[in-house]
Amino acid sequence: MNQDLKNDKYVIPDELRSKLKTSLSSMDKSDKGYSRCSTLLGDGNVTYSQAKKLKHELENELEGSDYDNVGGDDMLTFLDSSLGNRRYSVKGGKKNRMNSGMENQFLKTHTKDNSNNPTKVRKVKVATKSDDIMNNRAIYEDIARIKKLIK
Repeated sequence: MNQDLKNDKYVIPDELRSKLKTSLSSMDKSDKGYSRCSTLLGDGNVTYSQAKKLKHELENELEGSDYDNVGGDDMLTFLDSSLGNRRYSVKGGKKNRMNSGMENQFLKTHTKDNSNNPTKVRKVKVATKSDDIMNNRAIYEDIARIKKLIK
């Protein structure tokens, strides 16, 4: 999810609200989409995450009366234009900042891992005692660890 868009809310236009009201009045509480329709009317706006989810469902999953209950083509047009315009404005702002000489605005800044073992790879135990060297105890410990991982 785009960090700049996650707190956005899009106000539902009056024409779409009136369409949702008429579809809500013709539905029963048990119908699919009733709670979503009533929530949209009650709030009067759609959050970014709701808009993304609703757009996906309208494009891929909902059909027939379920599709029309949540606004149908009018809702899809509204969501396409709202999300598209907002995404385009965020992208344009980042592109302008890059063109003015700032570092890449599309990537998050990161810090370098200065730990002794940045890849978190387990290091092999090197035998230092003469008894361990003679018996190859370190190798047997590694073999036992590998067998344990395989099981």
